[in-house]
Amino acid sequence: MEPSDYLRSHSNEAIRVPNNAGIETEATTPIDRHDSFMTLTRTQLDDQENTISCWKLGPQVTGGRWYEIYRARPKTLSIDSDFDYVIKTINPTLPHADKQKAIDRLGREAFATEAIMHNAVIRLLDAELDKTPFFLVQPWVYGRSLDRFFASAQQVAINRLMWVLRQVAEGIHAGHQCGRVYLGLDPSHVLLGRTGRVKLIGWSQSHGIGERVWLPHDQIQAARYMAPECFADGYRASTASDVYSLGALIYQSLTLETPYSGSTLDSIKQAVRQQSNVDLMIRQPLCPRPLYRLVRKMLSKNPHHRPEFGDVLESLISIEIEHLSDMTVIPL
Repeated sequence: MEPSDYLRSHSNEAIRVPNNAGIETEATTPIDRHDSFMTLTRTQLDDQENTISCWKLGPQVTGGRWYEIYRARPKTLSIDSDFDYVIKTINPTLPHADKQKAIDRLGREAFATEAIMHNAVIRLLDAELDKTPFFLVQPWVYGRSLDRFFASAQQVAINRLMWVLRQVAEGIHAGHQCGRVYLGLDPSHVLLGRTGRVKLIGWSQSHGIGERVWLPHDQIQAARYMAPECFADGYRASTASDVYSLGALIYQSLTLETPYSGSTLDSIKQAVRQQSNVDLMIRQPLCPRPLYRLVRKMLSKNPHHRPEFGDVLESLISIEIEHLSDMTVIPL
């Protein structure tokens, strides 16, 4: 399915969008206005005192090829109020040929985060998907991403790590129960709050189970956690692909290295499809044996040989319980 087909097939589905008074109203997602849209430029933002819809923009959090993300607050709040939200908008410099895809991906994230109600999944608070400026709003999470945690931490206790990994699995499983395959798992999309609570972000690559998938395949980090079948033409979204991605994340959490590496997208694709990874116990002898056996199955190149995601979650819960008092420290 092409990206534009996704929103066409969901054009009558409603997203709950708060209006300026904070009251939720029903908003559908028409498609016929997307082809001629224009993104909001920085000059336009300045002219509007850095506001988008009912949101006042704060400092920019990050930016990439597809999107720009800013901290934000309702513009009705006082000037000394905190920017407790994030607003995600389409990068105004994105080539016109890719803008339709950017809208579709934004729509996927909005649909997923509006439908999935779980503590480990970020929630949709507001969205505009039928006219410029296209955006969505989510809560600001005070904490840091998993990749930044590993970059700064010197060690991690096994029981603490199992707690985090189990939360990640619960969030992905909640998506599956709503019919959504994540397909976007990597450490930068796992946010750790100040108490260690997990929030999964980056649902723009999510697809319905069995839906034909379009993925940008333009990010090296994302490719390192992607299942081999995701690179194939005609791939349809399967929960087995999320099993593989979680296995890759667990492997990386224990070793600080992904199962397969490469400096280019093509080299990573080739490694994921054809090479064997270094055995987890060789790279991390402190890995609990049950977790080692589970990860080996999760990283099978054949999706039919991987365990079901529900079984993976049950196994992680069992391993976590077994190691609740295990203060063994893994050096990072």
